[in-house]
Amino acid sequence: MGEVQRYFLIFLGALLIYNILLIRFIALCSYFGISNSMDTSIGMSLAVIFVMMVSSTLSWGLWNYVLAPLGIGEFLYIPVFIFVIASFVQLEEMFIRKTAPTLYKAMGIYLPLITTNCAVLAAATEVAKPGFLKMSIAYNYTLPEAWVYTFGVALGYSAALILFAAIRERVDFAPVPGPLRGYPMAFVTSALMSLAFTGFAGLFGL
Repeated sequence: MGEVQRYFLIFLGALLIYNILLIRFIALCSYFGISNSMDTSIGMSLAVIFVMMVSSTLSWGLWNYVLAPLGIGEFLYIPVFIFVIASFVQLEEMFIRKTAPTLYKAMGIYLPLITTNCAVLAAATEVAKPGFLKMSIAYNYTLPEAWVYTFGVALGYSAALILFAAIRERVDFAPVPGPLRGYPMAFVTSALMSLAFTGFAGLFGL
């Protein structure tokens, strides 16, 4: 496998084939909680992209140069990675509160909850710890591969969230029966989106 092809498969797998929300069902709390508005969905997506890229980069460095060499990675990687994520979420929260107070208010509790967003922690863990993705591609990434993978995960999260928000805004004006309005219809919509995304695996023969 050539280097370019490997980068392409890593990115494609993270973005579409194993989408963090619709295929792996990680971070569904923010997915359902914040997707009732397009503006807040875009804001959350940008926030997650930033935190995910920075935290994955630092987590990769901490694992390869501190935790693994000292033999303490398996015991401490989760609290260390969460500490890194929490630090940058705090900085990002202060920045958004100062520069975009309307967006800060709209995102509410879901902004500080990026600290415990499973997608951010999953990406940080997968680029750092050796593992295996279901595409015959090992997780033992170099730093450039870690960036490609994390960016794919972040864009996949953003695409699913924004697409879901757009559909939910349209469904709000549709003649949906009363008992199905709100979260019941949101779950039905999300299930159909998940089924649609499963087709990407067959499309690319992976």
